[in-house]
Amino acid sequence: MKTKLIGIKKVLRFKLQIFTALIVIAGGAYFLIPKAKTEIPRINYGVLMEQLTIGSQKFRGTTGIVVKDLKTYQCVRINADKLFPSASLVKIPIMAVAFEADREGKLKLTDELTLTRKLKSRGGRLYAVRQGKKFTVRDLVERMIEESDNTATNILVEALGFGYINQKFVEFGLKNTDLRRGIMDLKWRDAGIENYTTPDEMAFLLEKIYKKELVSEEASAEMLSILKQQKHNDRLPRMLPEDTEIAHKTGTLKGTISDVGIIFTPEGDFIICVLTEDIKSNRMAKRFIGRIADWTYKFYKKS
Repeated sequence: MKTKLIGIKKVLRFKLQIFTALIVIAGGAYFLIPKAKTEIPRINYGVLMEQLTIGSQKFRGTTGIVVKDLKTYQCVRINADKLFPSASLVKIPIMAVAFEADREGKLKLTDELTLTRKLKSRGGRLYAVRQGKKFTVRDLVERMIEESDNTATNILVEALGFGYINQKFVEFGLKNTDLRRGIMDLKWRDAGIENYTTPDEMAFLLEKIYKKELVSEEASAEMLSILKQQKHNDRLPRMLPEDTEIAHKTGTLKGTISDVGIIFTPEGDFIICVLTEDIKSNRMAKRFIGRIADWTYKFYKKS
């Protein structure tokens, strides 16, 4: 009888752990509570989730959001596993592939690659540079992320190859992020060929970089440093104090505006990924992303 009671207690304890670890809210939004052994949460992510959910429901378009505390691992997820056009967000895993290629010796960061006419694409300063000029892989990676230069991206993709890039995406643990066409190959996009990702997978990559677990500790540190030099700051940082440290990458295409990054605060660091599609205007979507970051930042400042 005593053994039977012990067994029942174990089952009840297990069910309670599941209930407290995952609270589900209607509409595809939910937040995770960290396990008991992790640090006690200071931020009320339940209240934050409610505010972000209401904001996303009022947004004129479709949005996916992930906000994750990098110390307590509390997490707000809204349409987090939904596929969105990646646009230039895919440049983050492409950057990681370039560092992996350097580690494997396939393509060193110090190697020089040549700009050719066919690789030129609008969006970035390299479009105006004469063909035949050479750039190191590291320089191209920095331009691809910091300036979102599409020509730099094309040069890297040409050198690495679609097959190698997609193979590495899978090895990194990405199940829904792929590179099926060039970043600005609008002809293939019009034909229905699109590059996709999810808020979850962008958050996953950023967390791996933050924890220095993507490619290598040294490579992760360098990738984080590059993301901190982002020059397109009209979304996540737009309503934050000017001295706020943020490492992020934007994505822009017709109908989709996104920004994903890590925000560093004295009260705690957190990942924030906001992806959109079917938007009514770019300006509206950028303001929405800025508000999501501002609301979250203020929760940390109040803690």
